[in-house]
Amino acid sequence: MQKMRGAFFSSVAHELRTPLNSIIPILTLIKDRLQQNPLVDNELINLVKIALCSATHLQSVIEDALDITRLENGNFVLFKDFFDFRKVINEVCDVMRFQIEQK
Repeated sequence: MQKMRGAFFSSVAHELRTPLNSIIPILTLIKDRLQQNPLVDNELINLVKIALCSATHLQSVIEDALDITRLENGNFVLFKDFFDFRKVINEVCDVMRFQIEQK
């Protein structure tokens, strides 16, 4: 039963990850092009940034789900990586602010 659950979980995660592999680069390209145009409204740039941050977060959640499957199968490898903590906090605040404003 655990193998079936793991296989299903892994399959769903891979199916979710596939569209994100095109959504994230497209949003990045849109954001970069918007930022180069001085006539573009900053609110539009911020909305694209929020969508990009949300897609990236979803990708992390999917990777975390796959990590659970890897742990169960004994294939988990831990990597150390540095990141900008303030940037992450600001991105989370932007997403939460947007969600509050939509209510």
